[in-house]
Amino acid sequence: MSKSLITDKEYRRFENIMFELWFYLEHKENFSSKFTTEDIEHINKVFEQMNAEHPREYKIIVRHHLKHVYYTAIAREQGVSEGYIRKLAKNGAYYFLQLYDDK
Repeated sequence: MSKSLITDKEYRRFENIMFELWFYLEHKENFSSKFTTEDIEHINKVFEQMNAEHPREYKIIVRHHLKHVYYTAIAREQGVSEGYIRKLAKNGAYYFLQLYDDK
């Protein structure tokens, strides 16, 4: 299996963005977010574009980071290894950050 496209430092930044987004979505009313309305709109556009260009990675990112489904459950559903799903998620993080940084 080939190496993922993202570094550990970039992946950590991605995870921080996803956690902030998840927390915002779960606690909209009682949360002062670092995200502005423009940031949320930009993230929505990034997800739309990512869904069009990399749908499998998009679905894994949304299910794992925002809906908290384990990689093992996703792998079992798709009939592939957990390592492969983790690699797709990391590559999805790479694609997300590329689109996110093109602001």
